[in-house]
Amino acid sequence: MEEALKLRKWGNSNAIRLPKEMLKQVGITPNDDEVSVNVTNDSIIIKPKKEEKLLNKLFKDYDSDQPYPFEVVNKGGAIGKELY
Repeated sequence: MEEALKLRKWGNSNAIRLPKEMLKQVGITPNDDEVSVNVTNDSIIIKPKKEEKLLNKLFKDYDSDQPYPFEVVNKGGAIGKELY
């Protein structure tokens, strides 16, 4: 879908208003607080910015080719009183 939209002054910036149907096509809803904007040589790409899942955040730097560092795992010790 290509559409000519008007560019308007907004404070010291410029703005365009995106039609609801256009946003709906790419999955941007009125409840979204942010969008992802990428600028290339001759384009501005606007995408929905979805919250990254916690599991993905936790494993972001995980490298499956490296062995798990078991030496840094606290295996714990005996808990409780000694009986002698």
